[in-house]
Amino acid sequence: MYTQEEILGYKIYLEIIEKRMLNKYFENQKPYLCCKKGCSYCCEKGEFPTTEIEMQYLYYGFMFLSDDVKKNIHEKITKLKELKKQHSVEKELLYECPFLINNACCLYEYRPIICRTHGLMFFLTDKNGNLHKKIPYCVNLGLNYANVYDTEQKIITTEKWQQSGIKVEPNAFNISRKILKSKDLTEPLGFIFGEDKRMIDWL
Repeated sequence: MYTQEEILGYKIYLEIIEKRMLNKYFENQKPYLCCKKGCSYCCEKGEFPTTEIEMQYLYYGFMFLSDDVKKNIHEKITKLKELKKQHSVEKELLYECPFLINNACCLYEYRPIICRTHGLMFFLTDKNGNLHKKIPYCVNLGLNYANVYDTEQKIITTEKWQQSGIKVEPNAFNISRKILKSKDLTEPLGFIFGEDKRMIDWL
């Protein structure tokens, strides 16, 4: 369990990364983004990697929900636990986030890093140390970055960008979970992210 001081440090951290980075990046890439309230594809099927402090913060937010919403969430968690029992450990397990209620996150202010950065392109380093651009999967649904995405090559091309007429370049940012969880960012604020697991493994 994290102390109140550690949770406060985490809250300050969230404010810093949103004000100094994420808000600016989302605004910069606005011509390519379709994210809006009611669009919940990213919450309907995923593994939702979540760290210990992120999960504790979600539980903190949970305490302020209405009894009806809490009951709904408990029922969803019960089903997820059963799903996990029936699932092969070797295979990827995709499921709906239990905090998705009526196509909206009921704990939006308390959501983890994976949710806060979703929608933007980011840099990912492979096993060989090579840097790649990770495009949000919803591009395949005709959503984020679809207006500059070449479906045959499965990449964003300069040609597609020029054809779009959008002045701002489709950019990737250094906002992978690995980067945002680095101790260089968290230790000065008095906390660490802790153990990292799929959300279903915390429930």
